Amino acid sequence: MKTINAYYTSPESLSSFLEEESISDSSKLLIQVFSGKNDFDFIKDLTTFFLENFPLASLVGATTDGEIKDGQVSIDTTVISFTTFENTSLKTYISNEFENYFQAGQDLATNIIEEDSKVIISFIDGLLGNGEEYLNGISSINNEIIVAGGLAGDNATFTKTYVFTKDTIYTNGVVGVSLSNSDLKVMTDYSFNWLPIGQKLKITKADKNRVYTIDNKTAVETYGYYLGDDISEQLPNIGIEFPLILEKNGIQIARAVIGKNDDGSLLFAGNLQDMDEVRFGYGNANEILGKTQSHIDKLYNQPVESIFIYSCMARRRFMPEQIENETIIYNQIAPTSGFYTNGEFFSTKGYKELLNQSTTILVLSELDVCNTKEITFKTLKNVSTTIQALSHLVHVSTEELQRKDEIMVAQSRNVAMGEMLNMIAHQWRQPLSVISMSADNILLDKELDCLEDESFTENLNSIKNESSSLSQIINNFKNYFSSTKEKEEILIKTLVEDTKDIINLNLKSNDIKLITDHQCDLSIATHKQQLMQVLLNLINNAKEALIANQKEKKIIVLSTKEDTNNILIEVCDNAGGIKEAILNDIFNPYFTTKNELDGAGLGLYMSKIVIEKHMKGKLSVYNMKEGACFSIVIPR
Repeated sequence: MKTINAYYTSPESLSSFLEEESISDSSKLLIQVFSGKNDFDFIKDLTTFFLENFPLASLVGATTDGEIKDGQVSIDTTVISFTTFENTSLKTYISNEFENYFQAGQDLATNIIEEDSKVIISFIDGLLGNGEEYLNGISSINNEIIVAGGLAGDNATFTKTYVFTKDTIYTNGVVGVSLSNSDLKVMTDYSFNWLPIGQKLKITKADKNRVYTIDNKTAVETYGYYLGDDISEQLPNIGIEFPLILEKNGIQIARAVIGKNDDGSLLFAGNLQDMDEVRFGYGNANEILGKTQSHIDKLYNQPVESIFIYSCMARRRFMPEQIENETIIYNQIAPTSGFYTNGEFFSTKGYKELLNQSTTILVLSELDVCNTKEITFKTLKNVSTTIQALSHLVHVSTEELQRKDEIMVAQSRNVAMGEMLNMIAHQWRQPLSVISMSADNILLDKELDCLEDESFTENLNSIKNESSSLSQIINNFKNYFSSTKEKEEILIKTLVEDTKDIINLNLKSNDIKLITDHQCDLSIATHKQQLMQVLLNLINNAKEALIANQKEKKIIVLSTKEDTNNILIEVCDNAGGIKEAILNDIFNPYFTTKNELDGAGLGLYMSKIVIEKHMKGKLSVYNMKEGACFSIVIPR
């Protein structure tokens, strides 16, 4: 196979180029067009040229946010890549007739995948296109085939993108070509190296790639809160530079904004789900370029005849003066072409993912001859010292925040352990007192020489019964402390009753009645100890509020319910409620209404982390007529 790349300026110059390079029409010729000219008439004229002069060749194209020719980066140009294969068959497909992008992926795969197909190069609409659903649709037909390419661009105007073949041009469509040859050598790679910053945020309402709320604020409000109103007003244009980063299948993946709606929701290039944990990402040019050598090294001793790069527009826009350093070095190994996308497809065998902020590499060869060029990438550190310092400051500060959270978790565990030991000590006092008293009775009767069989037996039975009570207390707490790393399936009712067994004696000694109301018969796969600790913390807080308010009838109600989507657990009391002035602060770290010696202010904060971050649920509080009610919602 052989790849030759060219800039397109006019039909005349293109004809001269084709003649000079001896490029002729063939069913083995693949033409990729990367057009920075986002104009229908321009694209129509160009594709008509190939329709008339190259009827046998396969052509796929897309509009761009930057073009790559022989490793060189340009904007507002049109790059044409000509790849002539020896033994590889090509089959193209284009469509805009589908109900959703999952179906679009299925239809494309069904139409062009052959028995010996190795690769699909595909481009889809860059604004409405859901790349993740599209890849899932292809995978549902063939999970092994490699998919490269990405979402079309429009120079960050976010108005209209095009994908096309020789005879068809669509705005909201998909196009692809399959490469079929069982001996075709294929290698893929990707480079990300965007760094997550700040605290983790939670997607609280999303529908596929449309995110309505993050941490219960609209998506636009969240961007404005953390990045400033000036940034949020420039969405979606600037959103590509500030993606949300989540971890998926063990790798960090970015999701970039590609659209903004009047209701404050944002469209992202790929899907996000309710309860996904995300963080804002930022780029460090030195960090990004510093990894290039490791990616170049992967091509050593590998078959390489052609290299195609489909890279995120954010990388080019983030470091426009340096971005070519990342691409031109590949051309020292083999002819390199591609474009800057609104989202790029990455595949390895059995795994496909839509990426953002990444550079994806597709390496092809029909020969077994391996690359033996040892290429050295010279790292350029041209970023201003101010930006370098700020990037380093942000990164270090983020790591310190993570360590602080770990310290708070450890403190919370210590506090919880202390509370458990206090409960054990409290519940042991009465049985130990009875045992001690019974033993004293036996000794006294013995000293007075009046020990009777009936009294002796009665005291021994008392000691035996109280010892059994001590043993049961140990078993109750033993179940609590015996945590495992693996989740276990447990009935909600059982978990609540086990929690009640631990704390009920403590409540009774303070004249507090704990009422359980079970309306949920479901089980849940969870770390039992964590959820029990949350319930114990909520009950203990209610107990202290009841004691402080000196209520005559002290009542705590622990209830469970279920609906179609969730399990609901509530802990309510009649202690008079929480002051409205602090109602929104009680889940903050180190906030406490207790004496400094009595509480660290971590209980509710850590409870919220357990429920919302570990269990993907929600912990909230509200006041009712007689007291406060803490509500736990856990997805079924």
